[in-house]
Amino acid sequence: MAINNRPLKAYVRFDGSGRIVAGSLILRKNKPKVGKWKEIQAYECCFLTSTTTTTTAAPTTTTSTTVAPTTSTTTTVAP
Repeated sequence: MAINNRPLKAYVRFDGSGRIVAGSLILRKNKPKVGKWKEIQAYECCFLTSTTTTTTAAPTTTTSTTVAPTTSTTTTVAP
């Protein structure tokens, strides 16, 4: 049985630095007046809109650099 009439909305509260306050999820008809509140999706299992996800692969660029090895020769002559 699907719930077609959802009178309550879900709200979470944000603290001063913009993080969600743990345990602040409430279900109400109207947004609370005091504090920074944002409505979130409450009924995830029965949300009645379809979503489409499109994925594209990013182009791959390969760069190769060839450098000649450096050599040094030290000659020691014994007296």
